[in-house]
This record gives sequence, structure tokens and C-alpha cells, in this order.
Amino acid sequence: MVKMRSQVLFALVTACGLGSGQASAPNFHGCVDPVARALPYCNTSLPLESRLDDLLSHMSLEEKVAQITPQQDLGDKCTTFTKGKKDIGLPEWVWLVETNTNIASACLREGSCATTFVGPMGMGASFNRTLWRLKGTVFGTEMRALSNIGGMRFNPGNKALIGLTAYGPNINIARDPRFGRASELPGEDPLLSGTYAYEMVTGMQERDSNGYPKTAAFLKHYTAYSTEANRGHDSYNISTFDFFDTYLPQYERAFRAQPAGVMCSYNAENGHPSCANDWLLNKVLRSWKPDAMVSTDCGAVNNLKGAPVNAPDDAHAAAFTLMNGTDLEMGDDLFKSLPAAITMGLATEERVDEAVRRTFRIHFQLGRFDDPAATAWERFRLEDVNSTHHQQIAYEAALQSLVLLKNENDALPLAKGKRIAVLGPQAIARQGLLSDYAADQICFSGDDHCIGTIAEAITAANIGGTTLVEQGVDMNSNRTGGMQQALAAAGSADVVVMALGNDKSIEHEGLDRADTALPGLQELFAEKVLALGKPTVLVLTNGGALAIDGIMHRGSKAPYAIVEAFNPAVVGGRAIAASIFGFENRWGKLPVTMYPHSFIHEKSMIDYDMTSSPGRTYRYYTGQPLFPFGHGLSLTTFSMSCQRDMSKSTSVAGVWDGSSLDLSCSVANTGSRAGDEVVQVYHRAVDIGSVSHPLPRRALIDFARISIQAAGSAEVKFRIERAGLELVNEHGVRKLYPGMHQLIFSRGHGEEITFDIQVPSTESLSQDPVQVYV
Repeated sequence: MVKMRSQVLFALVTACGLGSGQASAPNFHGCVDPVARALPYCNTSLPLESRLDDLLSHMSLEEKVAQITPQQDLGDKCTTFTKGKKDIGLPEWVWLVETNTNIASACLREGSCATTFVGPMGMGASFNRTLWRLKGTVFGTEMRALSNIGGMRFNPGNKALIGLTAYGPNINIARDPRFGRASELPGEDPLLSGTYAYEMVTGMQERDSNGYPKTAAFLKHYTAYSTEANRGHDSYNISTFDFFDTYLPQYERAFRAQPAGVMCSYNAENGHPSCANDWLLNKVLRSWKPDAMVSTDCGAVNNLKGAPVNAPDDAHAAAFTLMNGTDLEMGDDLFKSLPAAITMGLATEERVDEAVRRTFRIHFQLGRFDDPAATAWERFRLEDVNSTHHQQIAYEAALQSLVLLKNENDALPLAKGKRIAVLGPQAIARQGLLSDYAADQICFSGDDHCIGTIAEAITAANIGGTTLVEQGVDMNSNRTGGMQQALAAAGSADVVVMALGNDKSIEHEGLDRADTALPGLQELFAEKVLALGKPTVLVLTNGGALAIDGIMHRGSKAPYAIVEAFNPAVVGGRAIAASIFGFENRWGKLPVTMYPHSFIHEKSMIDYDMTSSPGRTYRYYTGQPLFPFGHGLSLTTFSMSCQRDMSKSTSVAGVWDGSSLDLSCSVANTGSRAGDEVVQVYHRAVDIGSVSHPLPRRALIDFARISIQAAGSAEVKFRIERAGLELVNEHGVRKLYPGMHQLIFSRGHGEEITFDIQVPSTESLSQDPVQVYV
């Protein structure tokens, strides 16, 4: 049935001549019929605001409301079909296309399914700005191509064609490893996550010579969303400090790329739901971009009829949402009661107009109402979806997403031609290697056969050897039927590779994990395998970090090597095999802290205070992590030396003068194979006197990834501006404190290099302290 559906989609594409380069209007394109072309809103010589004025002038209040309310008669309310208007030649629109890991769409033919990347946590592990920009560029190209050729979501009964409004990336902070949607996030650090989003959005919204962006990107889920239990009716106490230190800065950084807007989150902060929060939407978000558009998450307006708002009816819930800053409802149609709310004095038509203008302004900017040939992106066609170049980028991302946590006795790289036992439920998993919101459809056949398993990849790489594959235990059950056969395979092997972890049956939207340990009998199985004393490589695949204390702390019977693979997706198995055999050496660094199992008993899931004991993330956690943020090894060895360039400084007697700090690090590859390294720069306030707010233990302020040939070296230059030494105070303002500060240069392992910076009183510096919003 699924394969037939894919074949029908391909037949539709072929019938339209879209695979042959034949020109046709993109999905939902306006101003294509004589009626529309005669109206001023289609007159490209007029200013944008004049065209908007004319478009709205042809609509009644009810018709304007229909532009910001899902229309169930057109299709699924969460996908959000909004109504057209035939008498002015205005087509309908479909808003929701997920763009976190690929362009959520149906395959068009064999080999022409949207390019799927590793899960965002793996993307974060790459610490690679260029790779993040390329991911966005791939998404922008493929979304335009799908829009140009009649591509659709994998639900043809709904006729959900692909538009150009892209929902992703998701950059909530990975606050707690138990969060069910951790697999959708790039990491726990605001600078890392914000830089990831900035680069990805810049690629997605690349502009042609006429200024048309490829897509309109919306960030998710704004903000402080990281609990699934009681979702939509939950409220958390969040201090001003935590807002501006943790829950907002990644969005502020991302908005330097000027995304179209955000999808607001289900949760409430201090009793105010994100989607009806005037301060969060109008005061904060729109200080970054005044015309930023806000859409709800699906069903968020209806949630307001329950706690914490308890709106008495649809009209009150809709008005409360609209008047506090949200422009578009998704997942329900309570906004249809806005005319009644206006009559009741709860809302205004002026605010409806503002919301409708924001939505259509994006469409005009995308070129929806201009000649399709006016944009360079009109050239993208079927051959641009999952092209060879895009596949190469996705594979490169998979290589850089892997983190080598441990490698004792040079267990890696594995030698070919050995007897290798590949064990564990994730060794044979396909769907289990995907993150949440990975795709609508990955394989043209509709099944998961095109997702390579870890065992298949290792078997292919082990040339001249014997590879034994046994599942051993299930992902999450008490069945022991396969354990003895797996142990027998391990006992007869030269080397064991165990692939363990969790999948979307354990953590997903709507379901947090209660426990961070390996689920089911996986840990027991691992202990039995390790007791055999065989050289063992542990490969972990997961979204939220796993607590593997029991496996690590076994003395000589612990794994020789541990690889964190997160959600390696379609080509991840191949990347894992290439990396553990040493064909590639492109490892990343941890974008999260791997906490011990005790953490879940020490910190409540619903405690949003980042600094209360024992603290959250590497910036405030005071315990001993299993592996810290930024950690990661290589199959080669590196050394690093760093120095400060004093030629551009006017510092006197070691006291900083407020000018940029220019530093450089020379990284040498002292091993016998080429490899990648990541230099990380952290700031720490060492002695700044007494302050009335928490201080991070350290905070990432810059990073650079470099590739170095064997016996080669590379220089990395950093310019640290004043903002890199500033701290967020209790009022949410970034402030530069006088006293001793420290810059820490780290490779995530080995010795760190530090520079002390003495900051004088701010009165003696050339600039006033910088506010959070500029």
C-alpha cells in the first residue's frame, strides 16, 4: 500500500513533466490568472506595503481570519491549510513542513527522497559552522525544488503540497537528558545551539541576486520547552537570570540571520503560556525582528481553555493568544471565533490585520506573487533532490557526528580480516537509528530498507574476515531468548562490537524517559558480554544521553572503546564502520554532558533552575560527569600551543584596555594519520568580587574545527570581543565586571591552556556595558 502510494506520487510528478525540466508554476503560486494579474497586489512595480494594502482590502474580516486559521475542509489542521480567495486569484497555502533533519516530504521516485541528515545532536557534535551552513543550503535547495515540481507531504489524500515555510531548526536547550525530544536538539550550550541555528537558517534563506530567499525558516520551540509530561498545561518558574543566560540567548543569536519567525512552545513560563505571552513575543522576540511572525504549536490555543489560563470559551482563548502576539493558529480552529471576540471587545480587527500582513509579507518576500522566472531558485528540479552532492554532505555530517569517548590500548582502529561479533538491538536497527521528526518518508518503497544497519556496514568493511551478527536482547523487554546465542558468538570472536542505546519507542514527542540507564536487559547483556574478557567496542545510539556507569566502572572488564553515535540515520552505519576501522578519522565532540545515573535522583525534571544543586549542563553542574561537554578523542594525537597577539593592544601592566583580544593556537598532528580536531574557547570569571547572581563554572565563547594531515600543523586565530567576557546579571543584562577573568583553550581532552585577563573598572574602558538586545 505504501509503495503504491509512492508510485502514484511519482506518476503525478511525471504527468506534470516536472522531472524533465519543463517549467510550471510552483505549488500555491499566486498571480497566475488574469483576474489576479489585473489587481494591484500582483503589480511588481508597487512597493511591498502597497501590495499588502491592496490584498487585504479585498477581504472581509471573516476572510482575513481564514488566512490565519486552519481550514479542516482543506486538510489536516496541524499541517495547517489556510484558505484562498478565488475571486481575486489567491490560492490556498499549506504552512507546516518540518525541516529539522530533512524536508518532510514524500519520495518522488527511487533515489529522489529528501536528503536525510543525522539527528541534530550529532550535527551539534561536529562543532562545524560550515557543515551547518551546508545543511541549511541543502534544505533550501530541496524545498524550492519540491515546491517547483509539485512535491508534497507523505499524505496525498490531504493534498498537502510543499510550500516554502520551513519549520526548523529546533534549538531548545538540551536541559535534561530525560526530555523525550532531546533527539531533535543540537546540544546543551546556548552559543553552540545559537550558532548552529544561525548558520542553518542562513543557508536555508540564501538569497538570489534579486533578493528572494530560498525558504522562510521558523525556529522551534520558543522557548524553555523541555518536558513532555502535562504538556500544554505546564508552567515553570524561570528567573530573569535563567531566561537571559540559558533559555533565550540561542534564539537571539539565531535571529542575527533574520529567520521569518518562530513556532511558540506549549509550556508556560511563570504562569504565562509561550503562545500568549506579550513579554516573550512582543517585548523580547520583536526587539530582535519587529515583523517576526509567530505561529502556535499544534493545539496550543485550545490548551488555553485548561490550566494555567482556564479561558472560559473559544473566543477568550483565541483573543488571548492573538492579542498577546501570536499571528497564526496551528492544529485547531479556535481563531474562527475571532470575529465574535472582536464583537465582545476581547480583540481588535487591527490586530487581525497585523497578523495577516505578517503572514503575507513572508509570501511576497519569497516571490509567491511575482513571476516565477524572477527568482534564480526557479531552476531547481527533481534532480536537485538528494543529489550526489547532497548525499556527500550528509555522509560528511555523519562522519563528524560521531564522538570517540574512550579508546584504551588503541582498541581502535579495528583490523580487517578478523572474526568480529556485532551484537545488540541497535546493530540490526533501521528505524531505530532515526531521531524524532526524522522524515515523512525515507525510502521510496515506503519501508526502511534503504537505511543501512550498523551490522551491515561492519560486515562490508571487514574484508577478508568473518562477521557474526546477533541481536542478543530487545530494545526494551525482559526476553532472554537470544542472549546465549549472542554470548556464544562473542566467545568465538576476536573482537566484539556492541551496539546499544534507545530509540523512539523509549523517547519521543509526548514521552519523556523516567530513567537514563540502558532500557530493558541491555545493561545486563553488556555485563555478560564484557565478562568474557574480549576486546569490546561499545557503540551508543540515542537521543538524550545515556547513563552507563555500570558498564564503564568495571575495571579490566570495561569496554576498551566507546563511541557515541547519537541518531546516525540513513548513512550513519556506514560512517560508524568507516570510523572504527580507521578508514576515516573525522570525530566530533560531545555537545552535552553525560551525567551519572544518580543525576535523575538529584534533580527534578520540572526544576527549571539551571543553578540549583547539583546544577545543569557543564556551565553549572558540580558533580562528576561520566564524560564532560566538549570531550572527544581521535585516532591520531595532537598537541596545541596558544599565544596572545599583543601587537594590536594598548594594555598597560597586564590590565586589559577593552580592545579586541587576538589569540592564536597552533595545533600539530603528532600521530601517523590525518584527523580533525576542535579547539574550544571558554570564559571563566576567576575573581570579580561579590555578585548577586550565579556564575558559570565556564562558558563556551568560540570554537573552530580543523583538519590536519599526519605530521602537519594548522593555526587557528580567535578574536575575542568584549561580549565574550560579559556575564548575565540578575536583571538579564550582560555586564562586564572588573576583576580577574580567564580564557581557557581546550581540545576537549588533555592539558588546557589559560590566559588571565585583568579587567579594570568599566569606567576606564571605552564603551558602556552592552545590553542583551542591541
